[in-house]
This record gives sequence, C-alpha cells and structure tokens, in this order.
Amino acid sequence: MNVAVSTWSLRDHVNKDFPLKDFPGVVKEYYGVDAVELCQMHFQAQDSKYLDEIVDGIRMAGAVVVNMPIDTGNISQLDERKRNHDLGVIKGWMDVAAYIGCASVRVNTGSQGPGIVDLAITVDSYRNLAEYGEKIGVMVLLENHGGISSDPENIARLFEEIGHKNFGACPDFGNFAPEVRYQGLMAMARYAVMAHAKTYDFDEKGQVPQFDFARCIAILKDAGFDGYLSVEFEGKGDQYAGVERTIELIKESW
Repeated sequence: MNVAVSTWSLRDHVNKDFPLKDFPGVVKEYYGVDAVELCQMHFQAQDSKYLDEIVDGIRMAGAVVVNMPIDTGNISQLDERKRNHDLGVIKGWMDVAAYIGCASVRVNTGSQGPGIVDLAITVDSYRNLAEYGEKIGVMVLLENHGGISSDPENIARLFEEIGHKNFGACPDFGNFAPEVRYQGLMAMARYAVMAHAKTYDFDEKGQVPQFDFARCIAILKDAGFDGYLSVEFEGKGDQYAGVERTIELIKESW
C-alpha cells in the first residue's frame, strides 16, 4: 500500500501559504509521505525556469511525483478543430509532466452535449494521447470525473476499445453517483494504475458518511491493486487535518 497526497487536498494553501515547489516538502514534514500528485491547475507557468524550481523542490524533499491531473480541454467535443486544439494543449501539459519526472497524467473524458455519446471520438482522442505519452514516458489515465465518465458502462467500453498499454485508470472513490459507485469502481479496478482516495468532512466517528470508504479500498485490493492511493480531501473543514485523517483511514482499511 502506497500513499500520496494531492495538491487538491491543500488547495487553500498551495501558492498562498507556500509555493507549489514547496508542496513536496510540506507533505514530507507534516505526514512523512514522500509521494505527491501535482495538479495542473496549480502550476503558474510552463517554462523551464519555473519547472526547474519544481524539480528542485521535489529533489530536496526526496519525493516522487506520481501523477498530474489535467483539467483543461475537451477531448470528446464534436467540433474537430476545437478538439484537436485541446489535444495539443493537453500534450503540452504532458510535456510538463515528462519534464518534472511525473509518471502519468489524468485526462478527463469531457462531454458532447445532452443526450449525445459518440465514444468513437473519445476512443480516438485517448489513443492519440496514449501513443504520444508512450513516446515521452508518460502514461495516460482516465478518471471517473463527470461527463462521459459518469457512466460505468462508458468507461468499460472505452477500455475495451482503446486497449493501449499506455492507457490506465485512476478510479476516484467519491465521483460516481451513489447508485453506481461500487459497480463503477469494480469496472475500473482491473485497469487501475493509481486511485484517488477521496474524502469529505468526517462524522463524529471519523468516517466518511457519504460512502463506505473501506469497501472502496476492498474493491481495489480484490482486483490486485498495488499502486498509489492519492489523498484527495475535499471537505470544507481544516485541510491539514483532513489529509491526516484520510491517511489514517487508508491505513485502517488496507
């Protein structure tokens, strides 16, 4: 069992109380964790001077960056010109990931409008990105993160049809609708390279009331998962304490 911490968990503090380059050191100091997930939205530039600062911060903390969630572009949109432009932007962020030594990026499925699901477009886009990532040493991950990926059946079809060795899953405990949560996680678990151990504000027993956290962990374990569980605390309460309790929950449940 390997634990990482996402910058999203400390979103009110990153680039405010400390710069992004110091995040790996903060995580190491507070939690003794040496693996981090750096969200694309928290990068303030893409030039080599800025990225060298990030690399130095990672090195000084003795840390590793396991993933970069990319939250820009729509790889499934019907307009080919716009879609290709967004794919180019995403590839630019994949280059950033490669530069800082990050093993993978999470790319959202996007959406196509009410009642429209043309998975052939999404398949083509992910395959394009997976092939590009293979060239630069960065794996492409799909997360259940809204849009087309809200439906577990869509996710299953995407993995069946894409079938690329450089394409994997990043299941998120909290993003599915309650009625399909565990079905969806089971559909993704066999492809999981890493996972988002999502939590919200805790109840009086220190548990996540919205869903069965331990069951989510068990689904991954039953599938033979051995990747990183990245802490994504999304509650309104104290974020430092939220990360700490999430790490405890992971250790209790594993």
